[in-house]
Amino acid sequence: MIDFTTHEDFPKSEIEFDQRFNNSDACYEYLAKNRWPNGFVCEKCSHHAFWISAKHIYICTKCEYQYSLTAGTIMHRTRKPITYWFKAMWWFTTRKSGVNAVNLKELLGLGSYNTAWTWLQKLRRCTIRKDREKLSGRVEVDEFVIGGQKSGKRGRGAEGKTIVAAAVERDDNEKQIGRIRLQVILDYSADSLETFISENIQPGSLIATDSWSSYSSILKEQYHHMSTNQSKAGKDYDSLYGAHLIVSLVKRLIHSTFQGRFEPKYLQNYLDEYVFRFNRRKSKSIGKKFMRIVQQVIKSRKISNKDIQFDLEPISEYFSLGLNG
Repeated sequence: MIDFTTHEDFPKSEIEFDQRFNNSDACYEYLAKNRWPNGFVCEKCSHHAFWISAKHIYICTKCEYQYSLTAGTIMHRTRKPITYWFKAMWWFTTRKSGVNAVNLKELLGLGSYNTAWTWLQKLRRCTIRKDREKLSGRVEVDEFVIGGQKSGKRGRGAEGKTIVAAAVERDDNEKQIGRIRLQVILDYSADSLETFISENIQPGSLIATDSWSSYSSILKEQYHHMSTNQSKAGKDYDSLYGAHLIVSLVKRLIHSTFQGRFEPKYLQNYLDEYVFRFNRRKSKSIGKKFMRIVQQVIKSRKISNKDIQFDLEPISEYFSLGLNG
């Protein structure tokens, strides 16, 4: 019988990972521990006893309902060994700059770049928890644009570029940055900004912004609002230091990687991966990030290649997400 009572269970190093997950039985057992952290409970009859088939199907001993740990997830009907997926998740979470499709193809000996690229897109969609805690305290909010080299207006007047909203926790008297959020938005309207703020920031928080008019109309009731006209504040004071730093890092990363070209439909996935890494940059153990992605994969829904809309964009294979750009 598997012991499901162990919490915060993860390998502390790559050597420990290789020793522990060198066979499929160990991988499936770890998936089971993370799916049922308090012990197996049948969803049909609430029975606690089970047995495991040769194909790693968990079967309730009372009603014989069957559970596949990969069916219905991003690993649905995978033809590759589960050990390959575990190694991909380890490299994806523990390498400071991540792993790109070219590297993953070579490291796993996959037959095609398509497979490696698709796996990474699926894993990126597992980096954000739906029930994650919202930002709180003092939060800086700003927007920026990402896009190709085009002539014309810059900033909020720019056209043909993708708009991203950023929210950053930071004490006004310190330069230390807390958690962050990054999200693609449709426009600079009050509706778009209000949706971003309500989805990512706890009501009652102090939100620091620039003097853009849309903010003042949406932050009156549920939030405290501090607006600063940076052009009048002076060069020695930047009320949005944290937000501006994150914007700079993300822009540098995107532009250096894409050379001014990218597919906007994939941008949110890359931003999510960046947020995942940045918010866990101070983790004492690299294995904890691996555990978190396993927990998210277990809860994930299957994604077909059509859902991802695979596009052999040559620049995508070189995308990696380091914190220093």
